[in-house]
Amino acid sequence: MLLLLLLPERMALAGNDLFKADCEKLMGAGKVAVVYTDITPAEDSSRTAKALQSVSGKTSDAYHNVYGLTHAAPEFRYEFRARWRTSTDGRTCMVPDVSVKLGFAAMRVYLAKELNDSCRRNIVRKHELEHVSAWRSHFRIGARMLEEPLRAAFSQPRYYASQNQARADSRPWVEGILKPLHQRLMNGAVAAQRTIDSPVAYQRVTQRLHACPERPVAYHEF
Repeated sequence: MLLLLLLPERMALAGNDLFKADCEKLMGAGKVAVVYTDITPAEDSSRTAKALQSVSGKTSDAYHNVYGLTHAAPEFRYEFRARWRTSTDGRTCMVPDVSVKLGFAAMRVYLAKELNDSCRRNIVRKHELEHVSAWRSHFRIGARMLEEPLRAAFSQPRYYASQNQARADSRPWVEGILKPLHQRLMNGAVAAQRTIDSPVAYQRVTQRLHACPERPVAYHEF
């Protein structure tokens, strides 16, 4: 009698194991593609130092002039397609294929109108191009570094009682993985920008500007 009672339970467990084995074999891991698209920054010399200072948010700093500013509009776009397999009793396994595109919607280097000689203009441009290089390098390297954690996160399918449950979980699953990675990428990029804008860096730029024929009071950029 005990054997007869246990038989349906064992058959159900065997069915579950067989379904999972079929899913892992037929579905495989989620496919991951991460692409970085580079950009060439535009240059704009149409604004005054005062206007750039206003854009930078340093309007209360009367002791510095903003002669250069770099504006970047980072992009982190993604798409996914959920693949699933459903058994005759409705059980469903699902895994997403994910593609991520990193890049910039725009990138512009502003040089103040007051930089009317090549000496000062080239010094400020060189500093701003450090910002450009940091943005581009960080996102280029970030694209390569994203692949491994994404492949690990979507290496196996998840299992659900129904296809509706699988469909409802597809976006939360993908976004739950991507959003922290995106935030980490941006935190690193911002930290790199702050390093370039350190007081020591400003002092070096100011010293170079002072060596030019016309000397500004001080250099500052945000």
